[in-house]
Amino acid sequence: MTKLSDLPLIEHLYRALTAPLGVVLRTENVERLRAKLYVLRKTDPDLAVLSINISRTSPETELWIVKK
Repeated sequence: MTKLSDLPLIEHLYRALTAPLGVVLRTENVERLRAKLYVLRKTDPDLAVLSINISRTSPETELWIVKK
């Protein structure tokens, strides 16, 4: 799991794209992060294969970026 401050937001999307299944991000504001990532995902058609989901196990602190 990576802290958000470690990489620019777009890099988390590219890291998820190259990961076998995706990545998990921890955040204090899941909805705000998801909205920002949706905007960034639209900047590159290759990122359209990623799904940005609120964690089922930790919905208040984790966001999953997984391949569809």
